Amino acid sequence: MKKGLSGIAEILFGLVFVVAGIVVIYFGINRLMKLEAGKYAETQARITHIETTTVSDEDGIHEQHDITVEYQVDGKKYVSHLGENPREFYEGMELTVLYEIEKPTEVILPVKTSSYIMIAMGAVAVICGGVVILRKVLGRSAA
Repeated sequence: MKKGLSGIAEILFGLVFVVAGIVVIYFGINRLMKLEAGKYAETQARITHIETTTVSDEDGIHEQHDITVEYQVDGKKYVSHLGENPREFYEGMELTVLYEIEKPTEVILPVKTSSYIMIAMGAVAVICGGVVILRKVLGRSAA
């Protein structure tokens, strides 16, 4: 009986990776399509605050960063947040950001590379999860 539960747990583990990978791929493709379709416009922003918090979870202790930026669109001032690695950023720094034309409160850095990285990470998760599931299913049917 315990062996069966282990098999189900492995399949569920693989499914979690597959689903998470598909979600990450979706957001990566969605972001890339918005960039390519011109749904973002460029503006200058200034970093007004960087908040770093230390988080402890099952993966260990790591830092999370919240970067507050201030920018203007059509004369209106906006404040938004970037979840980026602040090593190269500092308060008062001027930088170029992309804002969603239909929703100017949403900003991202103008880097297509991060979209490709998201798609690649999602693909790796789908492949790993798929391999776990296939090994379990094919191993079970052979027994």
